[in-house]
Amino acid sequence: MSYFNNFPFVNYKFGNEAGATIFQNMGVYVDLIDQAKDNSSFYNYYNIQNGDRPDQVSQKLYNRTDLHWTFPIMNDNIKLQGWPLSYNDLVAKIKDNYPNKTLVTRTDISNTFKVGSIITGSSTQTKAKILRKRLDFGQIIVGRVSVDNQIALTTDVKGYVKLQLSSPFQRFVELTDWIITKAGVTVGAPTIVSGGENHTYVEYDFGLANANTEYVFNTKVMNYADTLDFVEGEQITTTEDNVIQSAIIDSAVLEYYAVHHYEDADGNYIDITPNAPFVQRTSYTFKLNYSGVDFGDPTAVYNATLASLVTNIEISSTSNYNSVIDLSNVQRNIDQGYYQLNGQILRLGAAIQSEVADTSASTTASDIFTIWATELPIAISDPTFTNHVFPELAAAWTLSDKDSEGAATVQFHSFFIIDNQLNVVSDTGQFGQTFEYVAGGETLYKNTYGNNGTFTTTTPPPASKSDAWNDIANQLESYIQQNLSGLTPANIIPITYFDRHEKSNTALKSIRVLKPSAIEDIVKSFNDILIESQATNTDEQSSVNTVQSGTGSSSASTTSTSINITSSNSSSGGYY
Repeated sequence: MSYFNNFPFVNYKFGNEAGATIFQNMGVYVDLIDQAKDNSSFYNYYNIQNGDRPDQVSQKLYNRTDLHWTFPIMNDNIKLQGWPLSYNDLVAKIKDNYPNKTLVTRTDISNTFKVGSIITGSSTQTKAKILRKRLDFGQIIVGRVSVDNQIALTTDVKGYVKLQLSSPFQRFVELTDWIITKAGVTVGAPTIVSGGENHTYVEYDFGLANANTEYVFNTKVMNYADTLDFVEGEQITTTEDNVIQSAIIDSAVLEYYAVHHYEDADGNYIDITPNAPFVQRTSYTFKLNYSGVDFGDPTAVYNATLASLVTNIEISSTSNYNSVIDLSNVQRNIDQGYYQLNGQILRLGAAIQSEVADTSASTTASDIFTIWATELPIAISDPTFTNHVFPELAAAWTLSDKDSEGAATVQFHSFFIIDNQLNVVSDTGQFGQTFEYVAGGETLYKNTYGNNGTFTTTTPPPASKSDAWNDIANQLESYIQQNLSGLTPANIIPITYFDRHEKSNTALKSIRVLKPSAIEDIVKSFNDILIESQATNTDEQSSVNTVQSGTGSSSASTTSTSINITSSNSSSGGYY
């Protein structure tokens, strides 16, 4: 390589050699070109074309192939990452680096689906081995499962034996787990002569004393022709500690097409909630009184509802709509750094709880809907939502047992779809409500499900709170599974492993190159410095001899100079 032509020589001792060898001092470094790359008068930009080799670019720019060594010195990213790959080579490298399958689930797998477990798809009956998990994205990376294969062979006259697979798609794997027996007795693994792990063959040397002896090999074989055909919506199961664990697959993609991270429009990384989209519940206890209200007058019903008292609020967690968050400690937990007010529902709940907890004044539905208008403006501004809820509350009051003042307690359980930024997905018009009240001493439930402005009532009515909530949650979950790809917030961009590598490779293609008008002078000055260094080194030969053992590391001084190059040709030129 021309870059090393004028490097000075030193007496260098390699490994355990007794004497030193005259060898070029690779530790010498001249920062002349480093200075040139920071001076725009010395360089242009060149955009590397698909498949361009460094020597070809050197030929294009300078009519000679040997100046390619200037490119990594002029470009730190090339120096660190190497020359950009052609598209075909890039694809081959990505596929080789990420050869597995990625399953994405919203099920909490933090304590289940352990690495090494074997999973089975309920509908496809596909089996796979868990290789890794990415809990922050709900990803399970799986690979093929090896199968047991027993082979009986007799060694040759030298004690050698060769196991050979018939299919080019099969490989021997997990050799350390093999069991080899002779006459029914397990023997230790012999020396591998050739082949082995991830090969189609394994050749063993049992030694001359074991010539013409039969051995039985209990091997493990991987068939790379097998495909991991998991499908969306499929349930996967595994048994861990004698307990069957299950999860639902939202998507199954080739590993290199799986999401590596999410970004905003400015390219900043964004965290997500891996179990989203999910169903979250908010429950309000209303003390309603429509005495004297004309139910034929929507405005009167509306005003009477806003005047009703709210005595309690519940909000479920992000993982279980049956759970309840302790809203009384929200602000304290925030102050102590336990969690932040991320997401509309939590902010909504914290604000409403603050209102309800204030015993100095009564909290009305009007107060609640004022907070709603701040956190959920789309839902509140949707007339199909408010025009449905208010009459339903009035209808529940009509049927409810009332106190001496004509007031009745009605619980309103509202269910929303929450995205992975913990905000309500309200633009789809998917809402669920359970109206709970007591009539004739018996607790009754009414479910209504909103779908793009049309509300339907569940019939027959749910018999219990559990049935009511499950009915609404199942309808919303069904919508989620059918529309999963459209529920990702528009402000976040999924970046796959393929995208990431392609972007990194593309970033290498725009490089700084020395101008043709300056290249000869700079290279000549570069080599003159090296030659001068060689002369100095010759005078001080005895002081630079390096003795070492093993890896061959060398110490040498760095030579530096300041740029002071002029050229009769000042044409700026340009390569883009």
